[in-house]
Amino acid sequence: MNVRTSTTQPLYDELAHILRERILTGTYPPGSKIPSESQLMEDTGLSRSTVRHALDVLVDEGLLTKKQGQGAFVPDTPAIDTASPAFTSFTAEMEKRGNAVTTRTVDAGPAAAPHAVASFLGTDDQGTLIKIMRLRYVDGEPFSLESTYLPASFSDIVEMDLSRSLHAILREAYRREPARGHKTFEVCLATQNEAFLLDVEKGAPLMLVTDYVCNADAQPLYVSKRVMRTDRAKYIEPIG
Repeated sequence: MNVRTSTTQPLYDELAHILRERILTGTYPPGSKIPSESQLMEDTGLSRSTVRHALDVLVDEGLLTKKQGQGAFVPDTPAIDTASPAFTSFTAEMEKRGNAVTTRTVDAGPAAAPHAVASFLGTDDQGTLIKIMRLRYVDGEPFSLESTYLPASFSDIVEMDLSRSLHAILREAYRREPARGHKTFEVCLATQNEAFLLDVEKGAPLMLVTDYVCNADAQPLYVSKRVMRTDRAKYIEPIG
């Protein structure tokens, strides 16, 4: 397993990228056990702490689960798209179901990189990403607040019409095709800002969906964190 050493990207990120690609492309299929820490150390020449850090990154992303005394496994039903030609966008999915979707940009510009996002996109924690925050309306009602993080190379996207589908912008302006990815789901409580924008009480339960999206070559493209209301619209989250 070839992990480069002449790069500014941390070695654990390099290893996490290799393992992520193998999971997303089915080399390590759902339910399978990946090589042990000792095997990965032998294959890469990396230290145990580096290997363990890489595995923890993928556990945080929902791509691996650890079983005490048994090792790390790909979940039986991970939210991974390995067959669909496109990782379905929120706009496309909702419109396919007959809902009218409109978008208002709340903020767009450079932002510090949260650790898990920086790791996925190959940026260190002190690096700068491009963050786009958009309020999504479904049939005229506020439904979700979406924060999307992209590499700094997409800096000019903030000058574009962000009321459109992000996937359409990436295809047309950058020739980048969102093709596969995985999702994590959790319940969170509305912050004061989220409550104001989504028209709910502070502390109201929301669904947080995090999309980790790659292109067809499993190269990381963007991360999107979406907090959604659950009381005004029914939304069936697509796997792909």
